[in-house]
Amino acid sequence: MLAAADAQAQLAGVVERHQTTESAALGRPLVYNVYRPAAEPAAGRRWPTLYLLEGRPAEADWLDQGFVYEVIDQAVAEGLIPPTLVVIPVTPYSWYVDNPDPGGQGMMRTAILQDLAPAIDARYPTAACREGRAIAGVSMGGYGALLYALDRPDEFVAAASFSGAIAPPIDAHDLPRLKRADAFYDGAFGRPLDRDRFNAWNLFTRVRARPAGAEPAPAILLAAGDRDRGGLIQSTVRFHAALLRAGFDSSLRIGPGAHDWPTWRAHLADALRWLGPKLTTSCPQAADSQVQSPGKDETRPTP
Repeated sequence: MLAAADAQAQLAGVVERHQTTESAALGRPLVYNVYRPAAEPAAGRRWPTLYLLEGRPAEADWLDQGFVYEVIDQAVAEGLIPPTLVVIPVTPYSWYVDNPDPGGQGMMRTAILQDLAPAIDARYPTAACREGRAIAGVSMGGYGALLYALDRPDEFVAAASFSGAIAPPIDAHDLPRLKRADAFYDGAFGRPLDRDRFNAWNLFTRVRARPAGAEPAPAILLAAGDRDRGGLIQSTVRFHAALLRAGFDSSLRIGPGAHDWPTWRAHLADALRWLGPKLTTSCPQAADSQVQSPGKDETRPTP
């Protein structure tokens, strides 16, 4: 693996760091990093968009440790995916949820879905429809990617979680777990942690609340290393089973690896092979005329 500086000198695309867009939800600019194709799309084509969410508390790990540009370049060179825009929001400790608490990270879910996504589609030549948009993330970002895909299935055709911070709801009588969670979630669900608030944002809760047979449903890929934390592996397997029971197209990968970047780079490479056939570079005409901007979030009320 090349060092970051050497690798970036040989890119097929362009890294754009520390980009900003104004966010009404946050009341401040939202920072993001981008890896984009160097050439404009061919006539009649647009770039699909892959949103990549960071872990806790990273700000540029997908670039500096994940070397995402190498993985994307290889997948494009092999014809696994079309030239794709990669957007990496900078949201340390946010857990990708709306947190209105004083001193909290703010309304991050609303900011990404309602402020960032429309700004990306306005700035770049993207395939701005569900079939042109996917989301993935690592650890905390794996949770966020699944949350957004479940909340906005009309906006994301697929989601992938790599060692995602997946956990079941907290039982009212499970005081030891409540104490551990209070120290782990950075105040994202209240400080001290509000059990009801945590459970309202929970992925298992989201799946159970989904009407049977509801469409559309994003395809989901769950991946974890076999040397990752035992609780994380267990929760990932349980969530895969919950998704299958709810009628989702869910795939599970438990393979060699730990909670580290070599494992996640391999997961991303595998996910791109899985994702490529699902992405479009040309939105259907009907979808183009009817597609709802991520800024119009009417599918689920914020907990």
